[in-house]
Amino acid sequence: MKNLFLFLVFVSFAYTLNAQIQKGSVLLGGTVGINNFSDEGESITTFHLSPRAIFMVSDRFGLGPGLNLAIATSDGDTEGSLGLSLASRVYFNKTGMSRFFAQLDIGAETPDLGADDIDILTTGGLGIGADFFLNEFVAIEGVLGYRRLQNFDAEAGVNVIGLNFGVIASIGGKNQIEQTLQS
Repeated sequence: MKNLFLFLVFVSFAYTLNAQIQKGSVLLGGTVGINNFSDEGESITTFHLSPRAIFMVSDRFGLGPGLNLAIATSDGDTEGSLGLSLASRVYFNKTGMSRFFAQLDIGAETPDLGADDIDILTTGGLGIGADFFLNEFVAIEGVLGYRRLQNFDAEAGVNVIGLNFGVIASIGGKNQIEQTLQS
């Protein structure tokens, strides 16, 4: 009974807080995911690590660079890829401990780092997600997304749908900057 009471106190306190996503803050973090897709009957499993920094231009809109690292395995073969992207993110709600967003990113990626001839793929993605804040500054993030990797020279491309999870931290913001200037 004591644990239930402490849990209810924690939940009611948590929902009175506001997460610090606001103009001037920087969101640092990223996501990790395992995706499986089929390309011409061949099953491919990829492990993604996508760190990023998002600079909040307004209380709801942010832009920032990202790094895409992936390891793909198929029929015993393993390949690594590296990419850079630019992401934009729009938050639907401005307050509360849960923030819902839509995300769009574009970039370039090398599909096989070990190859003699390195191809450059263009990438584009759309996603919807949510940040669930543990306190004012740190959140667990989930993103359901679609990515398209396209090689225009070979007119070949791959579609990937995946669910990725990660952690994100909010640093700075107009309230913290104002408090620092007043000190």
